[in-house]
Amino acid sequence: MANKRKARKVVRKAKSTAPQRMTDAMNQVWLAGLGAVSKARQGAPLMLQELIAEGTRVQADTRESAEKMLSGLMGGVQASIDSGVKQVRRQAGDAFDNLEQMFQTRVHRALAQLGVPSAEDVERLSHKVEQLNASINKLAAGRRVVKTVARGRSTRLAHKSASLGTSRAAAP
Repeated sequence: MANKRKARKVVRKAKSTAPQRMTDAMNQVWLAGLGAVSKARQGAPLMLQELIAEGTRVQADTRESAEKMLSGLMGGVQASIDSGVKQVRRQAGDAFDNLEQMFQTRVHRALAQLGVPSAEDVERLSHKVEQLNASINKLAAGRRVVKTVARGRSTRLAHKSASLGTSRAAAP
């Protein structure tokens, strides 16, 4: 029976977790502090004041070093977050560019299958239409000259025939 009790104590000690050990250590520190305060009150009030001053100084130093460490950690965390955000933005931009390229390719392919002319096709046709208009304008200008020349001849012929007709009429 005595062996079983010892075995249970060993098992309980082995089962103690880190938080339990931390709590035990903090409890011991607290008890030591209470003992020190009690001895200081019994021994001398001046010693109590010295301990309070020393505790205040240690607390200030500890707080300052903790704040420095915390600000260093926060700076590192912030830099890490910023780096991650930049990387995610770059990846999102690349993905968006790829998606846009795929969309344009598929739309172009669908329009080509439907027989809709592309922008280059429309541009080429516009250029050809401009060339044809220029050719038509040149031909029209040439026709006007020919018509003017032809009108000039026909009016001269009409005048000649009119003058011949009057002179023939006058002759008989």
